[in-house]
Amino acid sequence: MNKEAGWIAARTALVVTTAITAYFLLLFAVPLTYPFLIGWAIAMLAEPAVRWMERRFRFPRWAGVTLTLVLVAATLLTFLIILVSQIVIELTHLAELIPGWINQLNTYITETLFHHNNQLSNLIHNIQGYLEKNPEQRSEILKSIQNNIGVIANKGSQMITDIIAGIGTFLGNLPYYATVLVFSLLAAFFIGLDWPRLREKVNRLIPARIRTTGGLVIHDLKRALFGFVRAQLTLITITGIIVWLGLLIMGVEYSLTIALVAAAVDLLPYFGVGAVLVPWSLYLFLTGAAPLGTGIAILYLILILVRQFLEPKLVATNIGLDPLLTLFALFVGLKLLGVLGLVVGPVLAVILLALHRAGVFTDLWQYIVRGRVKKETTTNR
Repeated sequence: MNKEAGWIAARTALVVTTAITAYFLLLFAVPLTYPFLIGWAIAMLAEPAVRWMERRFRFPRWAGVTLTLVLVAATLLTFLIILVSQIVIELTHLAELIPGWINQLNTYITETLFHHNNQLSNLIHNIQGYLEKNPEQRSEILKSIQNNIGVIANKGSQMITDIIAGIGTFLGNLPYYATVLVFSLLAAFFIGLDWPRLREKVNRLIPARIRTTGGLVIHDLKRALFGFVRAQLTLITITGIIVWLGLLIMGVEYSLTIALVAAAVDLLPYFGVGAVLVPWSLYLFLTGAAPLGTGIAILYLILILVRQFLEPKLVATNIGLDPLLTLFALFVGLKLLGVLGLVVGPVLAVILLALHRAGVFTDLWQYIVRGRVKKETTTNR
């Protein structure tokens, strides 16, 4: 190995070591500072409104920041109170209805198997007669059924246990969540109050090249994050409208309320609108309302097709990614991180593209190969 190759290897090792160190420093620092990061994000969201009040109404900065944060906190608190109270009311109502639904389902199954459907009843008797004549197959089938029932029972018990444990953990952590919220709002107030001075200090400390690159990355990230939120809200709105119109056409009562619930459930990870429509459709089929059950199933298929068609395009348009690259980022994120990857994948793609546009990868390559960065790559940006 000649001397130049040795220096290239050393610079490569330095770049890789720096990246790995920065990654682990972030893993260590974020859990310690995330209330202040949330506060900074809130302050940045409130900054346009604060500047508008300063220009339009001559508000002092402290008054604009205070009024904006009070409005934000009051809006969030009101929304949470309404949401939680509505969930409690609906769950109470559901708990009253479930026993009646189970009784109806049991009655329907019993009548279907033993009264109204002679062919099905005869089929069951024929199967029983066959199993009595073939005890070996009967024991194997019974063993398989018992094993499957055991698996289903264990999964159901585990799911119920996890839900109860999750609710208990959430309620137990409410004081901690409240403390984090207080710290975040206080951090947002102080950051918003001193933001012009803090921004000047940060600009003086950071070199011009890094400041330019960081500005490009932050600009692209802001556009991507706000665009992603806008795309998801658009998809949820479309979901709600389609569900409302579909239920209206089918003559279902409370179609608007059900559509709002479906749109809200569509926000939840691991659920989606299928958590409402699929069980409802199955229940309708089992209780003899096959036409309405078919309509609900068709409505769900329409929603799946619409989302699969619109989501890549909406996300691509709002966050500035090519539709094919967005689809690739969504799939890779889903495979690596599950449902969370549907958010993380496009965001990481935006970060990488922003770093590329800012010339970061070119600078790193020039540093590794030549030991310096060409001046042309900085002046052309």
